[in-house]
Amino acid sequence: MEDKNILEVKNLCTYFFTDRGVVKAVDGLDFDLEEGSVLGIVGESGSGKSVTSLAIMDLLRGTTGKVVEGEIWFQGRNLVELSEEERRMIRGKDISMIFQEPMTSLNPTIKVGEQVAEVIRLHQGASKQEAMERTIEILKETGLPRVESMAKEYPFQLSGGQRQRVMIAMALACRPKILIADEPTTALDVTIQAQILELMKELQKKSGTSIIFITHSLGVVAEMCDKVLVMYCSKAVETGDVNTIFLEPKHPYTQGLLASIPKIGSQADRLDSIPGNVPNPKHMPSGCKFAPRCAFADERCGQEEPPFFDYGNGHKCRCWLCEKDFKG
Repeated sequence: MEDKNILEVKNLCTYFFTDRGVVKAVDGLDFDLEEGSVLGIVGESGSGKSVTSLAIMDLLRGTTGKVVEGEIWFQGRNLVELSEEERRMIRGKDISMIFQEPMTSLNPTIKVGEQVAEVIRLHQGASKQEAMERTIEILKETGLPRVESMAKEYPFQLSGGQRQRVMIAMALACRPKILIADEPTTALDVTIQAQILELMKELQKKSGTSIIFITHSLGVVAEMCDKVLVMYCSKAVETGDVNTIFLEPKHPYTQGLLASIPKIGSQADRLDSIPGNVPNPKHMPSGCKFAPRCAFADERCGQEEPPFFDYGNGHKCRCWLCEKDFKG
């Protein structure tokens, strides 16, 4: 691993083995997460974003999903090769995750304070009293009101925004080195979304935690992230820093996502959209997976899958249109 990278994912292949065939949810994914930075993974539903996070967290056990190939390097250790017990000690302590629906992520029968305290007791060996004192501190950091009394309430007694703040507190309770946020604001209204994003930015600056932010919104990426990984049909199609991706997008899919963002002051009657739909993962097209929806596709695109073309400084694009930029 390079010293500046806290996480390196190499050729990650995560497949689901079903009665109707094999679904290649993630197929040959590579990316790095620099220490103290925020990486945004963006793409439509079905692109493989969430499965990538579940593979990193080792949360596919007991399902039909399996990491069939690849490496996930964290602090000099390949997580794929670790035992379940070793992964359990890392999960929640060194690498934590915030899920998109806090109501289904929190146990409805246990008071919220006890749920946060349990994480602290499990990973830090704190006493019951010490864990609860730490819980009150971290809940206060998330900006929740009347924390002492709220810690004694059940999830159903809290609003959606309050439950998500509890989830953030739980994820950050042990000061993890990496935080994975899987669309943490999707189920919230716009005003609460902005508050949660601002909270995460403040906590990230305070703790220096590296974040993988999974979202379908490039607007959120612009607000939160340093670098961007654009996924489509189980693969990365473009990567780069935020400014490069927004100002010089190379892949037609990235260009389409950017064009669909509403523009302030625009008088257009309709928003731009990408034609067609994401293909069925069980019946992927040959060649470039985006070719059936791409206005620039030719015969070659439908037959050969393009490699990554490297523009330097971390900007890479998987598209045959880029080939002309590298010919003398």
